[in-house]
Amino acid sequence: MFSIQELASYPNALSKDYQHAAVAQRIQLTGHIHQALPDVCEKAYREHWDCLNKYGEERWDEVFSRSNRVREGFARMIESRAENIALATNLHELFIRFLSTLPLSPDRKILTTDAEHPSVARQLARLNEEGLVQVVSVPADPAADVVGRLASAIDGDTLAVCVSSVNFITGHQTLELDTLMPLCHKVGAELFVDAYLSVNVQHFSVEEYNLQQAFVAGGGAKYCQMGNGNCFMHVPPERDFRPIVTGWFGSFDPLLDSPASSPIAYSDDASRFNGSSYDAMPYFRATHVLDFFQQRQLTVDFLADVSHRQLELLAKRFKKLGVPEEQIHLPVDVEYMGGFMALKTPHAQALCEKMRDRGVHTDYRQQWLRLGPAPYLCDEQLEDGIIALEESLQEALREA
Repeated sequence: MFSIQELASYPNALSKDYQHAAVAQRIQLTGHIHQALPDVCEKAYREHWDCLNKYGEERWDEVFSRSNRVREGFARMIESRAENIALATNLHELFIRFLSTLPLSPDRKILTTDAEHPSVARQLARLNEEGLVQVVSVPADPAADVVGRLASAIDGDTLAVCVSSVNFITGHQTLELDTLMPLCHKVGAELFVDAYLSVNVQHFSVEEYNLQQAFVAGGGAKYCQMGNGNCFMHVPPERDFRPIVTGWFGSFDPLLDSPASSPIAYSDDASRFNGSSYDAMPYFRATHVLDFFQQRQLTVDFLADVSHRQLELLAKRFKKLGVPEEQIHLPVDVEYMGGFMALKTPHAQALCEKMRDRGVHTDYRQQWLRLGPAPYLCDEQLEDGIIALEESLQEALREA
């Protein structure tokens, strides 16, 4: 097992497992968007090629074996159970199937915030536009009391509440998330939690957060290092959901079942929210990443500790710059951040571009410059990132 100090030193001891991504030679502070895939993923492409061309119709045995391992892996990350995990290529697919379980009506409402990821926000806006349901948004900022704003709006007309565990724009944690499910249950509403920005970078437990009876979605392209195509949803167990949007894998036994029998049959577990045929390549990558994390003992708790320490370093170095708050400032302490640090500044776009010119990759949303570390980056790279930020800010102010 690595020590945190081994990852802090140059070169980061973990970086040797990411040679293809050249993580030791680049400063990628975009870990909240995507992280580098470990080199072991390259094996997955040959294995998938062989599976497609050598196994023929028997390939499904291998494909389902891989997908089951992915379900188990995601379940461990959020302290759920594999039978409660549905899989899909992207979060939007899962969200659509979740929505299709709801009795949508123009006189009912879905509560959400004004800072949800587009996979959720765009779809809700379109439903509202069409008049199929009322979508009521509360301000997401400040994140510390967004749950209180949602709670005060829950009433008998509420069909569902949709909220993120981490604000995808600012990176601020949604506090007191554990209080929402009882309020939803009281009025018969469902709770959908987008936990993509919590999974594998924070300790996130459906049990500890009182979310066993909530829908909790996430995926592998960010902190799980699996690349695109691996998303999951924890489905409340022991409930007979019948999603209207359903694919033939929602009850998959091609030898015994008629996929269009009446009434439509569903699997007994969360796979009733599965779709149809898919490219299995992402599952091949994901199983190699899960094995790699296990071999390197990169547990969720260890990765959370690494992330917290990296954010503390970034925040400390930034505060030492002593720049005027009206130009750029850090509004929250590290303990309230998810896996990245967001700096509020009117120069967000300019700083992002100027830092990239200096070899430091960040991103921005609106007036927020976002810096997301990753476990394969060393302290020196993080410090160089703040130096690039200082130089870029000085240049931006000269040009203003």
